Amino acid sequence: MKKLYFFIGTEAELMKMFHVINEAKKRGYDCKIISNGQNDIKNSPYLEKVGGVIDVDLTKMMPEEKTATNYLNWFLKTEKLGVKVMNQVKEECCGDLIMIVHGDTLSTLMGARIAQKTKIDYMHVESGLRSHNWFSPFPEEIDRYFSSKKSVINFCQKKEAAEYAAKAFKGKAVNTIYNTGIEILLDALKEIEQNNLSAPVEGKYFLTAIHRQENLMNGNFMKNTFEKIFDMSEDMKCVFIYHIQTENALKKFGLWDRFERCQNIIKIPRQNYVSFINYVIHSEFVMADGCGNQQEFYYLGQPYLIMRTAVEEDSEGLGVNAFCFKGDYSKIDEFVSHYTDYKKPKIIPQKLPSNIIMDEIDMYFGRN
Repeated sequence: MKKLYFFIGTEAELMKMFHVINEAKKRGYDCKIISNGQNDIKNSPYLEKVGGVIDVDLTKMMPEEKTATNYLNWFLKTEKLGVKVMNQVKEECCGDLIMIVHGDTLSTLMGARIAQKTKIDYMHVESGLRSHNWFSPFPEEIDRYFSSKKSVINFCQKKEAAEYAAKAFKGKAVNTIYNTGIEILLDALKEIEQNNLSAPVEGKYFLTAIHRQENLMNGNFMKNTFEKIFDMSEDMKCVFIYHIQTENALKKFGLWDRFERCQNIIKIPRQNYVSFINYVIHSEFVMADGCGNQQEFYYLGQPYLIMRTAVEEDSEGLGVNAFCFKGDYSKIDEFVSHYTDYKKPKIIPQKLPSNIIMDEIDMYFGRN
């Protein structure tokens, strides 16, 4: 039996891959989950959706305190353990196997390196995006480049990314047209409709989340950005998605007390995915610094003010529903004044990315 080992580090990776895993199972593949502990996925509802079992558990090295030094130690020790375990898997395997890595996290890079060191062919899903700046986004730009470099197939979520991957890397480049995240987004929209979920906040509001490390460590960014948020909230309610690392940064830069006192900022904890999308679709626009969110908001046609100084070339939605402020705070006022111009229709794919990916894997194994 053909074996597919899915290297999963984060909850987001599992969310974006569970449709691929289930499609693979439908086609008769023996699917295995490798978890390295970057996120604890043991109790994830998305793990339940693919059988509820972690087949290769590399999670014991993850420290409780997530400092840069601890992350480096975790990476090196877990990679070493992964090489040992996968060498044993390879020796015992009586059939063909490949590893599949996803995205641009440290786990993506770890999975790719383990596959390379054990001489196991691997494929990279969500490949091809580049900012061509090693330090923005950091470390994602480094992770995805070196993960794609020796992949036998790079699955890219749009034409431009596939064209780049075809030129830059040896492996085959495949355009999945959309990111696999569109499938879980469609699931969420269906659930919102079935449960008849209403707007979570009365009246108009904009949704905000700031959590990228490169932003949280930048005092000027934090002070200038939150001054804007305070000003904007005087004209429209702000719903702020709460991250503990954001609180720490606000306290560090002397902004926490004012943030807590601001009556027009509604503070909410991190939401499950369906609830988060419900907040998004009922907002006037979103102001955030997330990379993965950019794809989701493009598929939703939701106006998105990207709070990053640089974005990947030809990334989804840029200049359509999304606008990057690139460090120019005057551009924020420009966006807010015309945010309705960025509202676009939802995108419905004609063919799902999970089917495109599995068609290619079938061909790789000579099953077509």
